[in-house]
Amino acid sequence: MSNKLNRIDYTQVGLTSRNSFKLIKYGIVSPDSGLFAAVVGDHSGSVHCFTFRPDSANIDTIFKTLPGPNAKISCIEVINSSNPSGSPKILMAMGSSVIRGYTKKGKQFFGLELNNLTEPIKSLKMRWPNEIFITGHYIYNNYIITESDSKSGSAVQSKNYYVCPEKIIDLILIEDKHNRKTVPVLACQDRLLRVMKDSLCQYELEISGIPSALLWMNYSSNSINETLIIYGTLDGKVALVSIDFNRKPLEPLHKWEIPEKGSRSSVTCLAMAESAAELYIGRSDGNIEIWSFTETLNESGEEMIDLSLPPILRDHHNCGESLTSVLVCNNGNLILGSTFTGVIFGLTRNEMINQKLNPNYLLISKDMALKIETLRDECEKLEQKLAQERERYQEMTSKGTEDMDVMDVGVSALPYFAINDSFILQEDASYLLTLEVEIAIDAVIIQSDILLDLIDCERNSAVISFNENIGGQVLVTFRCQANTTRLEIKIRSIEGQYGLLRAYIMTRVSPKCAQIKTYKIKPLSLHKRSYTVIDTQYLNKLTISGTFSLNESHTWIELCIPEIPEKITTTNTSSLIVYNFISTFTETSLLCNCGKGEMTFQSDNVSTISIIKDFVTREATKRSTAIELSFDIKEQSVGHTLRKLYPKLKSLINIRHNRELMEAVNELNVSDPQVAQQLMNKLMANEEIDNKTAEINLERIYGIIADLFIDYHKLKGGSRSVVSGFKSRINELVTLIETYVSDDYNEHIFVDKLNQFWGIQTFV
Repeated sequence: MSNKLNRIDYTQVGLTSRNSFKLIKYGIVSPDSGLFAAVVGDHSGSVHCFTFRPDSANIDTIFKTLPGPNAKISCIEVINSSNPSGSPKILMAMGSSVIRGYTKKGKQFFGLELNNLTEPIKSLKMRWPNEIFITGHYIYNNYIITESDSKSGSAVQSKNYYVCPEKIIDLILIEDKHNRKTVPVLACQDRLLRVMKDSLCQYELEISGIPSALLWMNYSSNSINETLIIYGTLDGKVALVSIDFNRKPLEPLHKWEIPEKGSRSSVTCLAMAESAAELYIGRSDGNIEIWSFTETLNESGEEMIDLSLPPILRDHHNCGESLTSVLVCNNGNLILGSTFTGVIFGLTRNEMINQKLNPNYLLISKDMALKIETLRDECEKLEQKLAQERERYQEMTSKGTEDMDVMDVGVSALPYFAINDSFILQEDASYLLTLEVEIAIDAVIIQSDILLDLIDCERNSAVISFNENIGGQVLVTFRCQANTTRLEIKIRSIEGQYGLLRAYIMTRVSPKCAQIKTYKIKPLSLHKRSYTVIDTQYLNKLTISGTFSLNESHTWIELCIPEIPEKITTTNTSSLIVYNFISTFTETSLLCNCGKGEMTFQSDNVSTISIIKDFVTREATKRSTAIELSFDIKEQSVGHTLRKLYPKLKSLINIRHNRELMEAVNELNVSDPQVAQQLMNKLMANEEIDNKTAEINLERIYGIIADLFIDYHKLKGGSRSVVSGFKSRINELVTLIETYVSDDYNEHIFVDKLNQFWGIQTFV
């Protein structure tokens, strides 16, 4: 079987809304005839169940419910009854508290309205026949449906309840084979998987990024107690974690992570083939990736799948739009996908590759030709009707005051268009702003309160116009090509500077209008949550005390550092709240203790302490809150930070030298092309990142090193004249850095020379 994918169908299959949300297979209707069935829920509140064949473009509707106001379907699940003869059940959640169940023929067998929910339903799972698991933004609920009222849908009994300290992203149910019970697992925004037991969080498992999708590997592995969970992250990582519930204490094992280096578009959905041999990954850039696991032989000679080894990429297909879900049918021979704009498409394996096509294969029947002609005529009529309506709308919007004597006056209604956006911190210490619109984008204007660096993005084909950073700090304008619905923009901020980033999105509709999206850039914008143990040897400490409350101190931290929950859970109001962070650019650490009347910050980077001190002081002054500051600055921390920066600094300077050598090799190409080509190939092999990006990073590190010494003397109580004298010597500092960052010197000599330059002898 070939691993190539071909599109066989591209249709909206009668959706009542442009924004489809979920696509779930609930079974094969007729295995002999190859008839499949799927169900989809959209943002208008309509559930559509249909059947199809892979070798035909015909789609037959089984049932379709009517839409309703404010009835957006948030999640839809298909439950297979434990009884082999029982038919699948369709369960969906709509609005803020309504749950309904349908049979495969469209008959509603279950209805429930939960009036005690304080948050809209985001995830819904059911353990057949009477147990429901629900999550909102922060709250997890577990209900038991009473048997007498399950059909009327009027009574439930609350079994478990939990308030999560961080926003819940996804929910899965796994089966504990040893204890024979169902275990809920919550994926949370603080880079943790929380394993629930009743109304308590039993375990917290750290993962490599902010999760966006979860998948339980319901596959028999070598150990009967081993539970495998695959998760996808916002920065494009996919990883597998193994849990052994029989081992105390619980020690999760992280087996593999793909890709090993770099980052990709966010993972939006995960799916597995029935044989568990292939993993299907859907991403926000429209890519569907097929990864295959290695098959080995066990002791008895039977074939088995080794999930402990990382899978291998077999194939991929890009549909051009952000994927909302992927459905695998017929053991991977057929793949269905749904997109942000409401399109459902099918992909099938090409079994005829490397074979000669039968000429009769290209022939179609008369009935099929007649149907194709009928559909073509229908499309032409719809296009004509659309053109007429556009002309009519243009005439109505062009009427002005000169036509006031006529009954028809000019009207102009601003059209609304849905935007799927994200603003995600990447591993390379940059932010990826993704904008996706259901109609073609005309232009996007980026405006910020602070200076930002724009980094080249390979998936950005727009025409860029740079603006002078005057007044409102307009950074750049992107003019998109025709039929562009998705735009990616990569930027990097400077820590210590904070403000708002605004994106004005204009589309190709009339009348011209724009929607604005706003994103906060915080003072420590390049920090991310971490749970690793911090070395306390080089930690500088800042203590802030005063009459502020726990909520006030938490608000200050939330405004200063990313990935902090917006509110405090009731379980933490009487104790200290501890957060750990790591800088994605300098790899320095930060430890925050937030409490009533006192806050402590510890970091091996003096500049981080200085930024927090300036920000909290400014916020306390705005609120007229009296605070006291005390410092404990470690002299060795400056050298420790410089040693962390040395490898990156050396790599960037080598890239600059390679670029200079490339210019010389280009001149040599005129006199000796063969030698020039050999040298060019060698230089290109060492080129890791883009030259422009490397130059930006290098300038940033120069600034970080200068700020490091300036902030140290500020916190040590140095005079303004000394600090201003440091600033005047920055050009000399750059020359010194480039001199001692080479193969002739090591990082210890580099640190020692910098300390001598500033007249400091006590740093190690």
